[in-house]
Amino acid sequence: MAQTQALNALYDQMWLYYSLFQPLMRLAEKTVIREGGQITRVRRRFDTAQTPFDRLCSAGGISKEGQEEIGLLKQMINPRQLKREMYDPLHRIFMLPNATSGVTEDVYQTLRVAAVA
Repeated sequence: MAQTQALNALYDQMWLYYSLFQPLMRLAEKTVIREGGQITRVRRRFDTAQTPFDRLCSAGGISKEGQEEIGLLKQMINPRQLKREMYDPLHRIFMLPNATSGVTEDVYQTLRVAAVA
């Protein structure tokens, strides 16, 4: 249960970092080059790197109000500090004892108890 709670705390910070600050490149084109009937190499072309939030905005998948709201959230967050804060739950997870051999725990019950608390 403690590991699940620590992971949930980590995920709460990770989605902010990876959605707002971590740029990604998406595969735009993949070309298989054949010579003599054999595949000799594969050429991959990627688009420009953008954060998932920027991609969502450029695709028109979010309203102007939503863009402004998330944009304000992005301005209030220090990405370096957020990245450092992501290591605290990770450290807690590594310090927790491993599962006991032969003892089965119901993760859904763990989540239900955590939601009530």
